[in-house]
Amino acid sequence: MKKITFIFLLTLLLGFSINAQKTIKNPSFEVTISGITHISKIELNINDTRIYIHSTFLPKWWVNFEKDLFIKDCETGKKYTIKEVEGVAFGERIFMPESGEKTNVLIFPPLDTNVKKIDYSDQIFGISLLKKNKRLVKTKEVPESVSKWLGEELAKVTAPPVKDFNASQFFNKSAARLVGYIKGYDPRLGFETGIMYMGNDITREDYPVVIQVHPDGRFEADIPLTNPIYSRMSFKRSMTFNLYLEPQQTLAMIIDWEEFLIADKFRNKRHKFKNVIFKGPLARINEDLSGFELKEINYKAFNKKIKKLSPEAFKKEKLGDLKENKDNLTAYLSNNTITPKAAVLLKNNMLLEHATQLFDFIRKRDYEARKDTINDILKTPVANDYYDFLQDMPLNNQSLLVLDKFGTFVNRFEFSKPILIYPKRKKSALNLKPEKTLLEYFKEAGIIISEKDKELIELQKKNPLKSAKEYNEQRKLFSDAYKNGSKAYSKKYVQPLMDAQSKVEKISMEKWRLRDSVVTNIFKLEKNLVYDMVKIRALDFDIKRSNSKSAHEYWETLKNEIVHPFLKEEGDRVVNKKFPMISTQKNIDGNMNTRENIQAITTKLPEGRATDVFRKIIEPFKGKILFVDFWATSCAPCVGGIKRMKDTRKEYEGNKDFDFIFITDERSSTIGKYTKFVEEQELKNTYRLSLDDYNYLRQLFKFNGIPKYVVIDKNGDVINDNFSMYLFDYLLDGILEKYK
Repeated sequence: MKKITFIFLLTLLLGFSINAQKTIKNPSFEVTISGITHISKIELNINDTRIYIHSTFLPKWWVNFEKDLFIKDCETGKKYTIKEVEGVAFGERIFMPESGEKTNVLIFPPLDTNVKKIDYSDQIFGISLLKKNKRLVKTKEVPESVSKWLGEELAKVTAPPVKDFNASQFFNKSAARLVGYIKGYDPRLGFETGIMYMGNDITREDYPVVIQVHPDGRFEADIPLTNPIYSRMSFKRSMTFNLYLEPQQTLAMIIDWEEFLIADKFRNKRHKFKNVIFKGPLARINEDLSGFELKEINYKAFNKKIKKLSPEAFKKEKLGDLKENKDNLTAYLSNNTITPKAAVLLKNNMLLEHATQLFDFIRKRDYEARKDTINDILKTPVANDYYDFLQDMPLNNQSLLVLDKFGTFVNRFEFSKPILIYPKRKKSALNLKPEKTLLEYFKEAGIIISEKDKELIELQKKNPLKSAKEYNEQRKLFSDAYKNGSKAYSKKYVQPLMDAQSKVEKISMEKWRLRDSVVTNIFKLEKNLVYDMVKIRALDFDIKRSNSKSAHEYWETLKNEIVHPFLKEEGDRVVNKKFPMISTQKNIDGNMNTRENIQAITTKLPEGRATDVFRKIIEPFKGKILFVDFWATSCAPCVGGIKRMKDTRKEYEGNKDFDFIFITDERSSTIGKYTKFVEEQELKNTYRLSLDDYNYLRQLFKFNGIPKYVVIDKNGDVINDNFSMYLFDYLLDGILEKYK
């Protein structure tokens, strides 16, 4: 009897043990954001839950697992935080073998017995824990409701596309419309916006556009344009698509989330999305453009060549690449019947890429030569005929402006070494000697400074400061009495002289006389559309420190040299925006040379989601002027600017009139680097936003690049949406005085 009882108990215990462990192989799931991570097995045990993560990635690239990973019960929301990664430390880099595949075991606490479906952190959602389950296969069909919506949007188009790029309708400030659908989209994927980093290449203005993604996978945006464009849009930053748009036209796109996952897996090169379906009047040209790609550039090899090849040798090599691209394009055009507009753009894209690389070689070479003074290759002079590639460019053809690469090309053209020539500075017609010296003013005002202050003043006389950085560094050494007194002295005796100077001094045209000569004699170019654009692109900077009368007089003279009527219209707009003809009012934008007692001007933010996001941030600071810094830990100039301002922030900490705010996004500023930098710099009022919210702020304040500085008044209105932070010390008093 005892033996039978023992066998019964043993059987019961074994049965309990067997039932206590449950294994699910290749569990089904609803949606994933990762093309790298796959769950190959789940073991549900009494003491733990084991998740077998199978990674498929590039050989020798790495993955890691952080200690904040979790699994979550989809029904209750209860989280189970990771306990360990078998055989691996948290955060340790796990390099992929040559096969590119590796499995790791992640150990979590045991799940409650009634859990049927879990999420793996914020990566894989709706993982079934049922042993007998079918793989979830999402339909590849576009829902009927979405197809109907796309058709209705396309039916609204009444104007025909432009016939060609020389048509008079080429420049047109009507918006384009983009609509589409992401097959397999799910709100849990973690994004509800895309973005197009739009801009006006004629005036240098940025205006990124948010693409709204609806919960059902539809997306849409109205895109402001000045002319047709072949540009890019992106979702989650890394998922990028090329597309061609025209004013008054609508383009529909259908894309597949499965391709996002492929792109995620192969990160060593930009993924070309092949399963994109275009619809509408612009579908054909988009298909034609997406069918051809230039030879891929190896940027690592490019950078190595800078120190090893002479300009002539590099140019010869690039001519070989150009011939290869030309031959490939010829074959593509021969084997495919494509639209004439697409053929023009593909050829121009090739020429723009070629020219930009040649410009970049010299630009980066000059930078390396300043660091490496013993490299003989870097000392080889650049012959004037190096730039003869410009003679093969269709610089009078409007079609160049369509291409995304044109913005980079024209930037390299206008800042190329030969063209960056300036006239010698003329001596001022006015006597800029103040009525009193600084020390005489101190004596008059009864300001007592320290002996150290006097020593520093003498030191400045012997060794004049050479930069704003030196000025800011030495300023820290002076006493508060000196700092406050010197500000008052400048306001009373120095600034009036500068104001008077600016009122009589006209903006010189000599710069353009010299550059015209370079374009004619070195570049061997005739007057052309692109060079006229360069003059418009410089206009905002040229008039920035002028006054209304001088700015308008300068523009009227410069305008006589501009041929294209649309360029003239854009120039008029740039000047009138800064100096309206009907008013002498001005913004705080660095133009502090005239200080009439006029009403302060601000701009109200438009109603909408973007403004709601921003107001939520600034609401606690109502009643203060705010200097808002859009930045990222991955942006070197941003980081440098914040470091330079550290002492200034300390100096004004707790100021009742103004404050500093710092805004970044979670993708550009990873949490580890962000936390460390914020602590090091003792940053206060910092906000790390979702990419979606940050995209809306990009659109609101019209910026593609960072750092970007915005000044907000005490009521939450915009004083200046393009502030020069390096002039903070100089402009602060004027801002506080005007907007108190």
